[in-house]
Amino acid sequence: MKEEKIAVCITAQTSSQRLIDYGAEIAEQYNSSLHILHVQKGDSIFQNGETLKLLTKLLSYGDRCGGIVHVLCDEDVPKCIAQFAKEEGITKVIMGELPKVEKKHTTKVQKETQFQKIINALPKDIEVIIVKHQQIIQTELKQKIG
Repeated sequence: MKEEKIAVCITAQTSSQRLIDYGAEIAEQYNSSLHILHVQKGDSIFQNGETLKLLTKLLSYGDRCGGIVHVLCDEDVPKCIAQFAKEEGITKVIMGELPKVEKKHTTKVQKETQFQKIINALPKDIEVIIVKHQQIIQTELKQKIG
């Protein structure tokens, strides 16, 4: 039986903490390794101080959850994620669904295209788990309410 390896793709957003939690649960369920992956477009993660602060907190949180933290920079984010998954022998990739935003139509289409490019770039034998935005919001509300 193939050993499971879970990768959680995060961005510098607070909702990524819920993705890490979900990934940690899946990794525990399969008794597998957990990889926390952030790919920054470009050649540096030091472009925005506030983003870097939040990303640092998320990566530290991922480490405390037992994850192996990976931060990569590349102009082609989907290709970089796919290459990482292949090299590390990842079997499941967890990603958050894009929130439904009422912004300019072109921005939404571009993000969806990037999102779809990531899914399409991954090797076909990798299971992609999409955590719906609504699931993330419900989890946050339950935690606030207690």
